[in-house]
Amino acid sequence: MNESPRTPLHREDSLPVDNQRVLSGRYELGGIIGRGGMADVHRGVDTRLGRTVAVKLLRPDMARDPQFQARFKREAQSVAALNHPSIVAIYDTGEHTVPDGSEDSVRVPYIVMEFVEGKTIRDLIRAKEVSIDRGIDFCLGVLSALEYSHKAGIVHRDIKPANVMYCEGSNSVKVMDFGIARAI
Repeated sequence: MNESPRTPLHREDSLPVDNQRVLSGRYELGGIIGRGGMADVHRGVDTRLGRTVAVKLLRPDMARDPQFQARFKREAQSVAALNHPSIVAIYDTGEHTVPDGSEDSVRVPYIVMEFVEGKTIRDLIRAKEVSIDRGIDFCLGVLSALEYSHKAGIVHRDIKPANVMYCEGSNSVKVMDFGIARAI
């Protein structure tokens, strides 16, 4: 279990350095490890703490829309308050300025999260790697995370196998992508 701070800080700035994207002078972006309707998730490195992280960047076309910006920031704020072993941890947030092809630029918000090594439950189901007993264990982990988030007043609203990671090393699950979560 990571013993890192759970309250995100808001950071601004950042320009490409040596042809690598570095956010806030701290987070080096690697390849894309996931894509959603609103954002791309990159594997990254927190150079200050020397750890692998996941960095979720709102797509620049979405960042132009104030509603998408607000929704993305709401996700970070909602999940940052949650501290549960079956919920992906939020470490930091910020904004990254990117050119938009004209003379203007776009402020793209990002969320720095715990990097989870594993496969989604969707991938395991497709590969027919889920027995009944294993499926029950997965469900218990997800239910524990949802019970905790509900007690904290946060409803996920998009629970599905693609939003749950299986962590083979710890034989546990992690709920992720609270993108359309709502406070209750």
